[in-house]
Amino acid sequence: MRTATTAVVSRRDRTVGLWTPSSPAPALFPKRMARAVAELSQLGWEVVTAPSTYAISGPGAAPAPYLAEELHGLLDDPKVDFVLATAGGYTADLVLRYLDYQWIAEQEKPIVGYSDVSNVLWALYTHGVGSLIHGPMAVSEFGHWTAPFPYTVDSLVRTLAGEYAGELVQPDEWTDDDPWWDRDDERALLMKEATPWRALRHGTASGWLLAGCMLSVRSAFGGPYLPETDGAVLFLEDFGVGPDQVCAMLNQWRQSGRLSGLAGAVFGRRARPQTAASGFADFDEAILQVFDGIDIPIVADVDFGHTEPQLSLPLGASVLITTDPVTIELAGGKS
Repeated sequence: MRTATTAVVSRRDRTVGLWTPSSPAPALFPKRMARAVAELSQLGWEVVTAPSTYAISGPGAAPAPYLAEELHGLLDDPKVDFVLATAGGYTADLVLRYLDYQWIAEQEKPIVGYSDVSNVLWALYTHGVGSLIHGPMAVSEFGHWTAPFPYTVDSLVRTLAGEYAGELVQPDEWTDDDPWWDRDDERALLMKEATPWRALRHGTASGWLLAGCMLSVRSAFGGPYLPETDGAVLFLEDFGVGPDQVCAMLNQWRQSGRLSGLAGAVFGRRARPQTAASGFADFDEAILQVFDGIDIPIVADVDFGHTEPQLSLPLGASVLITTDPVTIELAGGKS
């Protein structure tokens, strides 16, 4: 386990470099992208875009080698304080074999994203890169018709500034409403009252934080980009799946032997859940079936990933979870 080395980015006068390693969302949804850039600027941040940000080439904005070089270019730009992915998708891990991991580690600039950008964060973490944040992205979170959620922005700003230490706070409301961008999204999102974070299995765990999208990071199994997970508190989130699919994905973790080495597990609020073909809809039971005989605390319905508002979570940070009541506390940062 490596200690988190999240670089501190001052609260003001930041320059954010926008990078599009997956879906070419800025080109596909220009109105939403324009709103995102305007909102980032409203925060007082200067926005720098990689050359292919608004392009489309094959499944993405550019071929993978060019996307990797664009990340290098943003990190090498002395003006850029941190890199923010524009959106997720399915192809971000194509860039992994083209990245200069040692050089990226030396830059010590935060890189932020989630969804399949989780694969990039995990690969960088595996190769010794610090300053990695599982958090919001430009088009998806900053491009809302009614502006980004203050909870989301505050968590990102504090994490970038190294001020993430302390107990995480639950939001009062949440949503998994996701109208089609640039067609149906010129409206406020439909909100729900936030139920409390829940314990599926009680206990106390301390370890280091590893957060990602369950659907995306499964592609890391069998390759060189999956971090060692012993001692980790694993934060996993998903969207649009049923309990049978969650069961299958988690069973891959179990069969690999990686569940037994965890200190604890935290699951995100379920975004747009489905039922199994049988009609079975109990995600709690599905999770507990896979963790049978693995005696670690398990927490559910935490606000990160594909629901909003969302927390920013620094990979490698020390984390303590307790379950009676449920609390999640991060260590590190500055006062």
